[in-house]
Amino acid sequence: MFLLKKQWLLLAFFYCIAVATQAQPGKPNSVEQDVLKIYEAQLKAVYKGRAMSDSEIEKYLSGGKKGTATLTEFANELLSLYSYIAAPKLAVLFYLFNNDTLFRYFITPGKILEEKKIPIKKSALEKVNLDVYNSLNVYNQSVNRAPRKRGLKPVTKKIPPGLSFEKAIQNATSLLLPEAFDERYEHLIVIPAFSIGAFPFQLLQPYKDSSFLIDKCSFSIAPSLLDLIAIRKRMIRKIQESTGVDLIASDKLSFTLDNPLFVSNPSYPTTGPYFFPNLPGAKKEIEGNIPFAKEYTLLEGKNATKNNVLNKIRYADVVYFATHGMSSDVNPLDNNFLVLAGEKDPFLTSRNIMALRDTNYTDLYNFPQLVILSACQTGLGQSMEAGITAGLARSFLVAGANQVVMSLWNVDDVATAYLMNRFIFHLKNSNAYCPSEPLRLAELDARKKFKHPSKWASFSVFGVNY
Repeated sequence: MFLLKKQWLLLAFFYCIAVATQAQPGKPNSVEQDVLKIYEAQLKAVYKGRAMSDSEIEKYLSGGKKGTATLTEFANELLSLYSYIAAPKLAVLFYLFNNDTLFRYFITPGKILEEKKIPIKKSALEKVNLDVYNSLNVYNQSVNRAPRKRGLKPVTKKIPPGLSFEKAIQNATSLLLPEAFDERYEHLIVIPAFSIGAFPFQLLQPYKDSSFLIDKCSFSIAPSLLDLIAIRKRMIRKIQESTGVDLIASDKLSFTLDNPLFVSNPSYPTTGPYFFPNLPGAKKEIEGNIPFAKEYTLLEGKNATKNNVLNKIRYADVVYFATHGMSSDVNPLDNNFLVLAGEKDPFLTSRNIMALRDTNYTDLYNFPQLVILSACQTGLGQSMEAGITAGLARSFLVAGANQVVMSLWNVDDVATAYLMNRFIFHLKNSNAYCPSEPLRLAELDARKKFKHPSKWASFSVFGVNY
């Protein structure tokens, strides 16, 4: 009897050792591989929702699959792709949502620092965003400027009593950020799940004082783990081929507007189900940024038609839209769009943008490197486990862009014009983590002039930084 107990104790001991070893951050294990299998299946569902065939999805994702068989390999791949960054300046937060559980991985180049499972339902996860949005009253900030059903007057939304801004941010910070995240980190890459990609990360408060994340750290939203690797490799290769600059060895890069396409305050359709208020601030916004361009194409008023945009977009290095945008999770490929001029076909939809992609994914394909969507709700879309699937921002990345500056809520004309002018100003200077760092600096500038976060915290970078 004693020997039997001893054997069981030994078995229990070695089992505990095995479990402890398996759970150590940074070591590949079957659980880690299972997580990535779930994630890849979710990601494929995102692209199937964009009417991509199985073979095209495989081809599109193939550039990021090498080096991402496990999260340990992903961490090591980061080390090679961001070799110029001394630890611990860069951090990655990879989220996976499955079976009412949020998996949160905190990763730096070469290391997995934390693996955490958080039980939470979809409704509770979505409420994290909603609490912050309601506390900022963003839904009523621009009610007179927002598109609305034709014949209806602007209606102020009644917000039920809820959490204070301070409490909402406190809850979000504890859920989304690990305690180990501190002022050492200069840039945070977020790989989101479900509705996390639509959260204003700049408003989190991870530090011991009351400062925001934006005070000390820039951030970007990566479309997926595989996209991050694939786009980064493509960028490094193209930069080396076109300029001779080794992006891996350089920590700073200037971004000039050599030949941008500006789309400004189109003549909105006067028929159809929606009324689109005129945006005189959009015209002023573009006028304030034109001096930063070397050469440019301007489409405004009646000339800002869908045909003209589609004919010009391939020849631009940057495309800048200052117009209305709409988002919906019902038939998102056709109901997520930018509003352009004309009565017959004025909407540049997610489907139209996706159609611009090169299905062969050749390096010779021409598409603007940076897309600026100074429009309402351009980052939103249908929420799925692998992130926001149908927002206009993701459509532009699939089409070939590296980064999209997107908005999360209806934005104020005056504040947006100022913020974007400062963004373009900082963009032309030499910056690390470009264009996220120039956007961070611009938001800090705007905060000095417009105190309320709803005026300056709506914009984020979706894509992969230089």
